[in-house]
Amino acid sequence: MFRIEKVNENNKQCVIDFLRLDVIRHVFALYDILHEPEHTTMYTIFEGEQLKGYILIYTAMEFPSVVLECEGDIAERLIKYAPKNRCIIHVSPSLLPIVTRKFSDEKHYVENWMLVKRGEADFFRSKLVRRLCADDDASNLAILLSSQRDRPKRSVKKYIDLISNESIYGVFVNGKLVSYAGSFIQLPQVWMIGGVYTDPRHRRKGYATLATSVVTEEALKHAETAALFVRSDNCSAIKVYEKIGYRKIGEKLWVDIGTGMKP
Repeated sequence: MFRIEKVNENNKQCVIDFLRLDVIRHVFALYDILHEPEHTTMYTIFEGEQLKGYILIYTAMEFPSVVLECEGDIAERLIKYAPKNRCIIHVSPSLLPIVTRKFSDEKHYVENWMLVKRGEADFFRSKLVRRLCADDDASNLAILLSSQRDRPKRSVKKYIDLISNESIYGVFVNGKLVSYAGSFIQLPQVWMIGGVYTDPRHRRKGYATLATSVVTEEALKHAETAALFVRSDNCSAIKVYEKIGYRKIGEKLWVDIGTGMKP
């Protein structure tokens, strides 16, 4: 007999204990429920006393971000809790038919899930790279990311908050920020690397390798593993990550529901 429970203070520890059984797999859910509960809504499904899956809705970004983690036979029961429109859903490829039945106009992209463990990485260092830390850096980051076509524009204050709360590294050429990478989730077991972006006019010069390498090096000083997601058709980025030591461990789908955003 299945039952669905909304996560609250009464059952939260039970859910956390379940997520900690496989931190890599449940990294987003574990981080959000521990560190950003005010932006996190989570429904779990139990069979008897055994937790069988969950759907998590995270609302601190421009659009809700949804993680659906379960087997196919119970996904139908959880997908009904997803926002009705304008969200990004992260699911395993096997669950796409269930998502498509609910959201017929979805657009989806395959992402490689990659990780590197402590002692397995090769680092590339340069004086061109440093950690972003000042208001001027936030302005530079805003300018760099203004060239991204498929991302909402943010205020400089948003980037100040980002730099203050996350480990962000940039590559500077003649005083101009041309590439950056950061870590947006930091747990003792794993840091998630993301936001890797290089000005199109400065690509294929090794700058993304430098930025990603430095933030990966910091990650592996604090955690056993660094992990990231990258679109499976982004061959140049995959080569960068493989050069550092990242290896593919699986695939996830980024499913766009009405936002126009791509991974």
